Amino acid sequence: MKSIAMIILGLGMALSVAAREGTLLSDQGSGRATAYLESPKIVTFEGKTHVAWLDSSEEGFRVCIRSLDRESGIWSERYTIGEAEDNHGGPALTVDAEGYLHVIYYAHHHPVRYRKSVRPNDASQWSEYIPFGRDLTYPALLCAPDGTLVLAARRSYEDKPWELEMWRKEPDGDWERQGAVLRSRHGIYAQFAASLAWGADRRTLHLATRIYELPEDELEQPLTTVGYLKSEDGGRSWSRSDGAPVSLPATAETLDVIASGRGREGRILNAGSLAIGPDGLPYVPYSVRTEDSSQAYLARPYGNGKWRHRHLNPYLPEEVRDWALFMHGGVAFGEAGQPVVTAVAMQVEPLAPDWGDPSSEAVCFRSEDGGESFAGNLLGRIDPETPSWMPNMERPTGFNEMGAYPSFVYTVGARGDSLSDRLSNEVWWVPTE
Repeated sequence: MKSIAMIILGLGMALSVAAREGTLLSDQGSGRATAYLESPKIVTFEGKTHVAWLDSSEEGFRVCIRSLDRESGIWSERYTIGEAEDNHGGPALTVDAEGYLHVIYYAHHHPVRYRKSVRPNDASQWSEYIPFGRDLTYPALLCAPDGTLVLAARRSYEDKPWELEMWRKEPDGDWERQGAVLRSRHGIYAQFAASLAWGADRRTLHLATRIYELPEDELEQPLTTVGYLKSEDGGRSWSRSDGAPVSLPATAETLDVIASGRGREGRILNAGSLAIGPDGLPYVPYSVRTEDSSQAYLARPYGNGKWRHRHLNPYLPEEVRDWALFMHGGVAFGEAGQPVVTAVAMQVEPLAPDWGDPSSEAVCFRSEDGGESFAGNLLGRIDPETPSWMPNMERPTGFNEMGAYPSFVYTVGARGDSLSDRLSNEVWWVPTE
């Protein structure tokens, strides 16, 4: 059992390390308990922090939530929001101005389900679920300043390239499909790993993505592209970082390309959830897997469509300094205005699969100089047989009240051999203030 989160407190001097207890939220976590990066799972509002995840009990896959009273330090019991189709049906959580919690969950190539908390800032009871959409997976959820909910999710098809769909729900309205913002160029399978974030004006919508495509002539050799788009009208129209408009649906050729790779050339990319810094710029974390390693970066634009790429591997803690670093995490800013990045370090074998490798160890990078440098820490002792992975940080998806630094959850345990495996993984919440 991984038990202690080591928090790096200072830069510009000899590092001082403070041990801080995490909280074990569940020992029934599924093989994707805190996945996926698209789906935010933590919100804090008026003294309470609500954390959602996906369990796999004997009864089946269940979306669960617990709430922390920040003043007393007492956690609520575990409440069940609803069931999920399989281990891909975990929750995306946000909060509106009145404190009502909103959640999207359930689906893997099915309609998603939407529920709202019965009372503000209270996760114990929920409205009846409302299903909508068709063949959706991997929801990303935001709440706009006027209370409108904004959703992005992958849409799968049997006979044409897959897309990333946008949906909207006004406070007193129904869910309405807005259209496709991204489309694969190839084949009948794609992933988008698309995360959403509000700008400082709470009106500009930012989107980061890792488009994973399988050309028909390279079915075992994916094309991966990390890219970015922004919208100043709630997702109806989109442009690149330099303001150049993009026709919808955008593709890996037309969006703002940050990095790309071809599987047959030995490069496969991953991307984490993005965040918007105090400077109003998007920060997009990603990694590049090669034959026997993986290097991670934090990118931000500096004008004319160009991006600066901060290399993160040199900041790995000493115990894992020479390990590969995969961006199965993200970046977030709290009220301190400093970037915090979570990722997964592992010892990879040449050409071996890396998703859920037993050597996986969750790591956290914290900056005190706006992202110019970082201090990295390992979340617990190294266990070569049990992965610690899938970190998911709180970010301001709606009316969250962010602390100085974001908290996060992660999973300790195996990925499983199938989508339906019932596992007993641990789900840990870690404060980083």
